[in-house]
Amino acid sequence: MIRSLLRLAAVAALLLLLASPAFAQGQLFLTDPGGQLDRAAVQRAAQPLIDRGAQVAVYFVQSGGDSDFVSRLTEDGLVRDGLARTKMIAIYVALNDRYSGIRYGDDWNVALQVNDNFDLIRTQELNPGLSSGDYTGGVTSTLGAIEQAIVSPPSPNGSVNVNTAPLAAGGLAAATAIAGGALYASRRRAAKIKAEADRQLKEAKEGAATLIADLGQRFRNAEEKAQYDRVSYAPPDVERLRVAQSAAQARFVKVQTDFDDVGEQLDRYAKPEIAQLNASAAAYSQVSAAAQVVVGDLSAVEQIRAELDALARQAPEEIARAKKS
Repeated sequence: MIRSLLRLAAVAALLLLLASPAFAQGQLFLTDPGGQLDRAAVQRAAQPLIDRGAQVAVYFVQSGGDSDFVSRLTEDGLVRDGLARTKMIAIYVALNDRYSGIRYGDDWNVALQVNDNFDLIRTQELNPGLSSGDYTGGVTSTLGAIEQAIVSPPSPNGSVNVNTAPLAAGGLAAATAIAGGALYASRRRAAKIKAEADRQLKEAKEGAATLIADLGQRFRNAEEKAQYDRVSYAPPDVERLRVAQSAAQARFVKVQTDFDDVGEQLDRYAKPEIAQLNASAAAYSQVSAAAQVVVGDLSAVEQIRAELDALARQAPEEIARAKKS
């Protein structure tokens, strides 16, 4: 009996030993239904992480968000009962919704959790690539930055811990200083980019708001004048004015609605990223362009009234000249 138990234990141990490399080996989960990414390039960038046993997932979809991110991770077995597998590293992008995210397991806390390094990588590596349209470059750069963070993890004081095994003692201080300086410069650059995005957003929003406010006043003036159209002009001219002013008014309402929609979309993000700020600024610029079209429409209405008023003034003068002759 004891010998049988020992044999079973030996077999179980052997099976576990044979199976352990499979469990330790990492793999790549790539979901890219739109074919936006260079699969071979992503595979190459992920390989150092895979060699570490990481379960790397890249989801590049058109629409989605945080809940879809978690759902896909769950379907792929990378999240179970709400908990991430310890070796998971996941990147998620939803292009239409301008959403990006990075999630990771406990094995990578030192590299990615300290100083919210995962979010720094997302904003400095992933999002710039998405904003420029270099989707593959953004993803591969992010994977490379994660690998580098594992090799040289950040420290809580904001500096970088450098792997010193291959370095001579004399080069350690220099390497650390260079790494720390690079991180500082990178963060300053990111801060400047963020400040510029904030400035452009503010200018675009204020420009659109000013145009809308001016148009609102001009429409109020036009509506006051329209009350006297029937007693001032001939019926065909009254109808022409009504149609033109109604069309301009409808377009103005659309401009106001679009302006509000841009603000509501931006308010969905507690801390908008640079890509979201730039997209909102561009949307406000489009609102301004649409408002300028309405300015032209309303100017045309005002021109019609001016011409009709000029004709009305000429008529008495012509009658008077005819009587004198």
